[in-house]
Amino acid sequence: MNNLKLKLKKVDATKYGLIIGSVMALLALIMLIIAFIFTSLIGISTSNSGYEMGYLFGGGFVMVIFGPIVYFIFGFLFGWIGALLFNFILKKTGGLDLEFEKTGLDINTIGKE
Repeated sequence: MNNLKLKLKKVDATKYGLIIGSVMALLALIMLIIAFIFTSLIGISTSNSGYEMGYLFGGGFVMVIFGPIVYFIFGFLFGWIGALLFNFILKKTGGLDLEFEKTGLDINTIGKE
């Protein structure tokens, strides 16, 4: 059999937090842009119907700018805390056994061109 067995002992909490925060910020940006477009279209057809607070906050531009920032901050914090908890559990349980199938690439050649 061409199986490679590795044991995961630790995850870098800061890098994991950055990855989770970045993914959440990107998804928030996409969702908020879509929501901004649709609410702008609806807002045009329903003018003077009580949306003064939306105009006060820039008609959605503020949320498109600050929403991803807030999502990144919370994503980073929760990802970082989650990785710390994961590392604590890995330490108590002796790590996580991972099994990979060897497909012709040597472990030393990964990342080299």
